Amino acid sequence: MKLERGLLANVFNIPPLLFRFQTNPELLQERKRYKYQQANSFGKWRFDQTTAGTGAAGSLLGLYEDAKELGPLLTATKPMEALEGEPRQFTLEFKLDALEAGPTEPGVRYGGSIEPDLAILRSFMHPSWDLADVGKWLLTGISSKDWSPPCWNRPPLCMLVLGPLSFDCVMEDLDIKITDFQEDLSPARAEVQVRLVEQTHSLTPVIDLVKRTVDVLRSYDRPAIGEDFADATPIVNLFV
Repeated sequence: MKLERGLLANVFNIPPLLFRFQTNPELLQERKRYKYQQANSFGKWRFDQTTAGTGAAGSLLGLYEDAKELGPLLTATKPMEALEGEPRQFTLEFKLDALEAGPTEPGVRYGGSIEPDLAILRSFMHPSWDLADVGKWLLTGISSKDWSPPCWNRPPLCMLVLGPLSFDCVMEDLDIKITDFQEDLSPARAEVQVRLVEQTHSLTPVIDLVKRTVDVLRSYDRPAIGEDFADATPIVNLFV
């Protein structure tokens, strides 16, 4: 099946990098982890937050917190405290075929070659310039006596665009396996696996938050959503 929207790209690199998947990836694995640690104490056998609450609402909230503190004491298990999240990881596996047309080409891709595609993928693993580097060099270099070009100190970002997914990432791992060759020994087919790690110092986490919140709100538009809310409410589970 041909992809309508599937890219690994960086349009601000010099030169711009635009890799379009020929077909749907055979695998897309998303991994997100969060670190927790156990608290230092178990809590106390007393309802201190209930008595400290102001008014009926404050006392009820305090009672709720005190009731939760009984759990660690009853199980002799320290509660878990959130520490920090780890970057999201994406693993993709896909194939390249020199004799197969791309999603936007009427004939075979690049005249029957996958070498341009491989060159783009490899470029994400090598240091390069981007427009910001060159722009800063030009602006500061005009008035500077030492007009030296910027160093190639980091590989370019890799934006993953795949259907509804859109994230700024860094390419942490690239594995290319050539499975067939042309008569001149140039690669004809390849199996590729890439591992991308989300770069959170970007705008894409903000965009993802908005899209994720909208999709969560859309999930409420289904039958029996009221029963699900009731089943997931602790006070209802106490009596049912």
